[in-house]
Amino acid sequence: MLPTMIRATSLAWFWMFTGVVGAVWVADAQVQLPPQVERLGTLQPPALRESSGIVVSHADPGVFWTHNDGKSRTLFAVDRTGAFVGSTTVEAQVTDWEDIASDHQGHLYLSDTGNNTQSRTEIRVHEVLEPNPRALTPTLEVQRTWVLRFPREPFDSEGLFVWNGYGYLISKVVNDAKASLYRFPLKQTSEPVILERVTKLKIDSPVTGADISTDGTRVAFVSKSGAGVFKVATPGDFKALGEVKPFMTKFRHEHVEACCFVSEGLLATAESREIYLFTAPEFKPEPVKASAN
Repeated sequence: MLPTMIRATSLAWFWMFTGVVGAVWVADAQVQLPPQVERLGTLQPPALRESSGIVVSHADPGVFWTHNDGKSRTLFAVDRTGAFVGSTTVEAQVTDWEDIASDHQGHLYLSDTGNNTQSRTEIRVHEVLEPNPRALTPTLEVQRTWVLRFPREPFDSEGLFVWNGYGYLISKVVNDAKASLYRFPLKQTSEPVILERVTKLKIDSPVTGADISTDGTRVAFVSKSGAGVFKVATPGDFKALGEVKPFMTKFRHEHVEACCFVSEGLLATAESREIYLFTAPEFKPEPVKASAN
């Protein structure tokens, strides 16, 4: 047994020191998938090293928008298997890009809200017009930017979603502290906006990505402990999220950073390039009711 372990360890170190693909191989080999979690593919673009946010394209539902964590300004288009479709560069200053959201009306929202050290006193969210993923231009202009300030102490945030004229941020907290939900109005302004706290959430694992269903009744998130989803009776009643515990599919993965709803459940990506699908019924859209004749 010992020689086998030594060979495996040596091979792992070899791959880790021979490039990104090797590091991905090591990470993927260590992942055990729980029930109701499937592996869909691997993110293929070589420059997409740390997928940190993902959202379905409104223009082409077979395509997803994603981006790297950090200062990179590149917006990537990929399909559900991870194959490269195209890329463009966002014309904005970015400090720590953590998530991406859609209003399902042709706008994308870029969450420059990373604040691991709590040293940023202002964070930003940029709005862009969603481009055609099959005919991308080299650059993408920003339409609007919101400069956001904290109501109290600064915090880190890696989860953004948009609903009915507001942007919503989920705080990323550690040491078993409870996350909170904040919002800001998506109105044109040249002045900084103070985030409004909506509610405290029953989440004590660091949230690394979020999304909202198109009908506004479900809010999903991924964290270091797995994927979760809240459901509310009234669309957009997000204050009620603080009163219930989310449904969770436990999946311990240190690198899962992004999620978005798809017809089969919740699609998630990892900074180590894997693409997963959470298929528990709680993640799936409500069936469309036939109208009475």
